[in-house]
Amino acid sequence: MLATNKTPLLDQQDSSKQFQFNLIKVVYEVKEEKQNSIPQVYTKEEVAEILKCKIKTVEGHLYVARDLSYLKVGRKVRIRVQDLNEFLENRLTPCVKVRSLK
Repeated sequence: MLATNKTPLLDQQDSSKQFQFNLIKVVYEVKEEKQNSIPQVYTKEEVAEILKCKIKTVEGHLYVARDLSYLKVGRKVRIRVQDLNEFLENRLTPCVKVRSLK
């Protein structure tokens, strides 16, 4: 008789733990979806750090050569990840392009 009294309580605890696990899983999925939907943007300084060059070099590509697309947010310049990737793909030499296709 005692074993039957404990079984429903254990089942409730297991179902409660399963519910909590499923809830946490859903929260992480929503958080990941939201993070993926936010466009990634960099500042000029961050792009210079990524490319390991000076900020003046990045500014030259933005304003003089105009081969790096950017967004203006107020007075600030922001470079999207897609634009930076496109810029880098266009700057590849022919031998590197062949290797990157493999």
